[in-house]
Amino acid sequence: MSLKVYGRYKKAGMHFNNKLMESECLGKDALARAGEALGIRDKSGTMIFNSELEMHATMDLALCDLKGVDGRTPVQAYMEDIGPDGEMERALLEARINSATSLYRVAGGDPGRGTVALSDLLHGGGDVTIYDKGLSLTAGAGAGGAIFIRLFRFPELNTASGIAFVFSEDRVPAMVRKYSKMRERPGRRGPVSRYALFFRLHRRYGVPSLFTDEVL
Repeated sequence: MSLKVYGRYKKAGMHFNNKLMESECLGKDALARAGEALGIRDKSGTMIFNSELEMHATMDLALCDLKGVDGRTPVQAYMEDIGPDGEMERALLEARINSATSLYRVAGGDPGRGTVALSDLLHGGGDVTIYDKGLSLTAGAGAGGAIFIRLFRFPELNTASGIAFVFSEDRVPAMVRKYSKMRERPGRRGPVSRYALFFRLHRRYGVPSLFTDEVL
């Protein structure tokens, strides 16, 4: 049953993402500012992406973490200024507004159920199981490694935004130490700094990967 529920959320989420990107809530300079935060916008204003994954990651950061001059993220602005069209959009918006990114150790996957077992390495969030059909197919082989994802929590299940930075097991201890040191610096404890750190780490040490599943 949960796979069917996941499928409904996935289909609705892909459609809703398009609405978010086309809305005025995103802001004309949101992507440029996200590119600057990630360090991929050069002096001429050109965005330099190494992969399609990085393009979608920039949008993910812009929508869910980057605040405008009014102190709101685009998803917060959409909820307050436009509002959801029905209960499904409300659930999708609330999941985005309350979402958080973290680095998770991969314990294993169950392709039959479409689930992946994870353990939070950064925030003491404990173990969590997410639905992600694409990642469940490869999680068994990648057990012990780690993924940096945005976690979406819905009433019936947990899933991810569809974007993952994948790392091998040997890189995990050093990355956790880098994150801890970054948090000691004033002004570097927020979600944008965290996203930018693991974006850069993935460019340098990451395992090449596509989206875990279609972007939700």
